[in-house]
Amino acid sequence: MRTIDLPLPVRCLLLLICGVAVTAIRSNAEASGPFTWGVTTHVANTGWGRMIRLADGRWLSVGTLYPSSTTNTLQLQISTDNARTWKKLSGVEEPGRRMDNGELIQLPNGTVLLSGRSVIENASFHFPVYQSKNNGATWTFLSMAETNDAVVRGNQPSQGLWEPKFFLLPHGKLGIAYASEKHSVGTPAYSQICGERVSSDNGATWGPEIVLVSQVGGGGLRPGMPVVIQLRDGRYFEICEVVGLDNAAVFFKISPDGVHWPSGLGTSIALQHAGPWVASLADGRLVVTSCSNQVSTSLDNGRTWTLSVPPAWNIGFTLSFPAIYQTGPREIAVMNTHDGVHIRFGSFVPRHLKAKIEN
Repeated sequence: MRTIDLPLPVRCLLLLICGVAVTAIRSNAEASGPFTWGVTTHVANTGWGRMIRLADGRWLSVGTLYPSSTTNTLQLQISTDNARTWKKLSGVEEPGRRMDNGELIQLPNGTVLLSGRSVIENASFHFPVYQSKNNGATWTFLSMAETNDAVVRGNQPSQGLWEPKFFLLPHGKLGIAYASEKHSVGTPAYSQICGERVSSDNGATWGPEIVLVSQVGGGGLRPGMPVVIQLRDGRYFEICEVVGLDNAAVFFKISPDGVHWPSGLGTSIALQHAGPWVASLADGRLVVTSCSNQVSTSLDNGRTWTLSVPPAWNIGFTLSFPAIYQTGPREIAVMNTHDGVHIRFGSFVPRHLKAKIEN
């Protein structure tokens, strides 16, 4: 990915020319907090770190090991002290296939699901789903959320499947969002889209593809790396990158039910680029980060954003694929993959307490 550093007004003008809405964001001079960054901990010498809090209060993380040229391993680690220290727990691999982009969720019934991409380069792309009944200690194959074993050789892009992300839907349903190049050979052709599939039986089977994000009419833009969360008002918030616009600009959409989405790319979030992540804190604020390694917050479900200064990770734009989690009533954690997987913890004052202090 080639980085082009343009002034913010120029970036916004380019996005408007492309017919893209742009949210307002406060300038750096106005921005401050709301996070105070503190201790950093090492998770694992892996790539692509993600984690979940289990129902028993422990944290379970997944990262990628690269032991050979043909087989990758999804390594699971467990923490019993609120993500401060980690111990290897288990691993999942498929011989002859390269696994990556590990993703976890714990269902209301206690079952933990694991997915990720499983690839034979330029030939076969899978999203396998594994389940664990013992909080990640052992795993069994459950289903295939999406596949492409009918790759058109010599076609660009590769018709690959990338970066699955689980999320819970109403009425006990489960969603999985992902990036897909399968439609690059269709008419119209889409270089890449963000898709979604829904399971009504805890991941055992999956419904037809739903289009989350796509370039209207097809074309060379590449929406990808989607993350979907539920807002406090019950609606669903989706965020993704769009490679081909402003150094992989970050966009969001809102859905009433997590299944029906507005068409097009959505609305751009200024100063965020590539590999985005969004979290909804218990006090209702949204927190976004990306490979720009900046942190933005919104108090109005994305209408306006405030840049948090300083950032959690002062490393500029790099493909660190960060993720944000709330680890305590007044604490968040930003997981970062940069020379291994690390977590930096930040403190904040919840909105209701902040209002009391200010009044």
